[in-house]
Formats: sequence, C-alpha cells, structure tokens
Amino acid sequence: MTEPQVIDYQPAPVTPPLRQRLLGLDLLRLFAILLVIGRHLPKTSRRYAEPWKTFFDTWKQGGWVGVDLFFVLSGFLVSGLLFSEFNARRQISVGRFYTRRGWKIYPAFFFFIIVSFIVYRQLGTPAKRSEIVSEIFFLQSYIDGMWSHTWSLAVEEHFYIFLPLAMLLILRLNRRSSSPLRPVIYIAAGVAVLCLAGRIIHWWLNPVYGHMSHLFATHLRLDSLFFGVAIAYFYHADPQRFIRVLQPWRWALLIGGLALLAPAFVFELEKTPFIYTIGLTVFYFGSGMLLVGVLLCRMPSRGVFVWLGAIGAYSYSIYLWHRTVNSWGMAALENALGYPLRHGTWCAIAVAGAIVWGVLMAKLIESPALRLRDRWFPSRSRPIG
Repeated sequence: MTEPQVIDYQPAPVTPPLRQRLLGLDLLRLFAILLVIGRHLPKTSRRYAEPWKTFFDTWKQGGWVGVDLFFVLSGFLVSGLLFSEFNARRQISVGRFYTRRGWKIYPAFFFFIIVSFIVYRQLGTPAKRSEIVSEIFFLQSYIDGMWSHTWSLAVEEHFYIFLPLAMLLILRLNRRSSSPLRPVIYIAAGVAVLCLAGRIIHWWLNPVYGHMSHLFATHLRLDSLFFGVAIAYFYHADPQRFIRVLQPWRWALLIGGLALLAPAFVFELEKTPFIYTIGLTVFYFGSGMLLVGVLLCRMPSRGVFVWLGAIGAYSYSIYLWHRTVNSWGMAALENALGYPLRHGTWCAIAVAGAIVWGVLMAKLIESPALRLRDRWFPSRSRPIG
C-alpha cells in the first residue's frame, strides 16, 4: 500500500478537495440519520390525505436501511484510520485504536444509558436487569436492551474489536509482502459469503421473521461493515487510480446506489424474506455505491450545504437520543398542550426535536470527550485524501 498523496494526474478542478469530500460524508450521514428517524415515526391512519400518506408510509417502511448506510460508512472510515496509520508508520497500534474508539463511543453512550435508567425508574417502568446488562456489555444484537435501536451499536462494537486484531495478525503473517494488508479483501469476501449464507439458513430454519433472529444478530450483519473495509482498502492502496478509474462513473454510482436501496421502500421488511436475506447484500452494495459517488463529487462548500453537513457530523448523538424524543418528549408536549397533535405536526416536531436534542447532547457530552481524546491521544492517521 502507498501513502495517499496529492493527486496530480489531471487538472485539479476534477478532483474534489479533502474539505468537500468530508462535507460529502457528513451529508451522507445526515441522509442516513433522517432515514432512521423516519423509521420510528408513528403510522398514518387510513384517512390520511395524499400525497402525505404515501410520503410518510414510504419513509417509515424503508427508513431502516439507513442503518446499512451507517454500517458501510463506519467500515470505510474506521478501517481507513488503520490503513492510513499503516501507510504513515508501517505499523498499527491496536491499543491506541481501542482507546480512541472508546473515547468516541463510551462517554456519549453511557451517559445516554444512565439518563435512560433514571427516567425509566421515574416513570415507573424500570429497566430489567437483563436489559441493563445487555446495554453495558454491548449484547443488544442478541439480547434485548433498554432501547431497540442500540442493537446496531453492538454490531459496530463487535466489528471494532475484531478488525484491528485481524489486521494485526495479517501484518505479522504477511510482513514480507509488498502489500501486506491485501488479505483484508479476502476476509471481507469471506465474511460476505458467510453472512449471506447465515441469513438464508436462518430464514430456512425459521421462516417466521423476528428482528433479533433475522436482522440484528452481529454474525448476520458484519458483511455491511466489511464492504466498507473493502472500499477503504482500494481507496488507500492507490488513491490516484481509485479516483481516475471511478470518477467518470460518479453519477452512475449515485443513481445506481439509490436504485439498489429502493426495494426497502417498496417491500415490507417483515413480510419479504428476500429483503432480509439477499436484500441486505443488495443494500450494502447500494450504500457503498453512494459512498464512492459522494467521495468523487464536488460538494458546494458554502451556504445550506455546510449547515446540513454540520448536522450530519452529529449523527451519532442524534441516533442515540432520537427515540427519547418520540417516547418522552412528544408525550410530555401533548400532556402540556392538553390535546393530541395532528400526525404531520407531530412528525415535524419530532424530527426537528430529535436533531436539536441530539446536537445539544453532542455539544455537551460527545464533543468535550473528543477534545480530551485528541489532546491526550492524538491521532496517528491522516484524513481521507
């Protein structure tokens, strides 16, 4: 692998600079978190007026695919840190990786869990011991936690543990190779085959759909993250060639990626075995195409795009807290008003509230923790580009 460097094989305007690529990734995060928020909005009634009924129902039905987009993004970005560190230092520090990941994930997450524990007790619905244990040890992809949406954090946590150890082992076994990390591609391919086979076998043995058994389990979902790893490998191995070959196809990648995600909005997850077996493979391919397309596009680096990208940068905290707005915030608001809100008004307030509350929590908890992390454990990786 070679260290990423300034791209000079063609005129500069063709290659989007680093700032625009980072903005593009933040906009992609915003797209993903809006999909997820839509998944957790209430259903519309049969009397709901068109075209709004179709809009809200479609958003809710397919919004869960935003998690797959997050998985591919995480796989790309997190493995990219390790690839970049290896390119710069010819080694990776597993301990430092775990420390920096921990400062990113744990302060915001455990503050969220502590607040949830307190509020549930105050509401007279205390969390079960098994739910608390599940959240503390990131077992939510196998055991119900306090919140149904934290399962994806468990999948990512398991990935964070496995990936650097696998890369360290590869480096030790393959140290004399000119491309010592190339076996990562074979691992990604193997994980893709095993996860797809696992999903089909799960459906074959148990055709009655269940979130935990067919969608949440880590061993059925790691392929999405490793697809992001595969993209990162090729990007960091030869960034000049990556951009030269794929940039003419950037719009086809964006349009094709959206098209591959479309079935999630057309077919109901729980009633369509194709969606939660082969479909998950289709969706991470589509997510990867969107990711690459965004990397290769020039993003307007001013005005509303910068504001939207800033929201996307806080997607982790928004994801953590958005269900609390639906469960607690909206109930408190309606109690204070003394009457139920219309569905459209409810949804508009809930979406805006989730974003505002998530950004606030990020500024209060996540961002200070990251500043401490960067002061005490500065990054040894270069950003993408």
